[in-house]
Amino acid sequence: MKNREDLLRSPTYWLTDVQIEVFNLLKTYMEENNLTQKQVAEKLNVSPSYVSQILNGNFNFTISKLIELALLVGKAPIIQFETIEQIMKAEAAQMQAEVKPKRRKVASQGNPAPKISVN
Repeated sequence: MKNREDLLRSPTYWLTDVQIEVFNLLKTYMEENNLTQKQVAEKLNVSPSYVSQILNGNFNFTISKLIELALLVGKAPIIQFETIEQIMKAEAAQMQAEVKPKRRKVASQGNPAPKISVN
């Protein structure tokens, strides 16, 4: 089994991550605009089978096609690069913040706490 760092260093991991993102963008766009795969294919100037491949998660695309697809659905493709160490540090911080117990403040209702005396 791979550890998290090995996974983050895997090209397959990042390709799958982008494919899922593109699938979600395209599927949402098609549903919101009541479009068929054929109509989307015409807008992208690709074959309907290419759109089908995107929706089946079985595709690899050029950067130019990724940009076209993003713009079609009204999104700007913002790409940034981070080191694996930065990603792992950010994930660790997020996990720690989620696990950290939340302290509740008990609101005073104007009544002092009862005094208990032991004789």
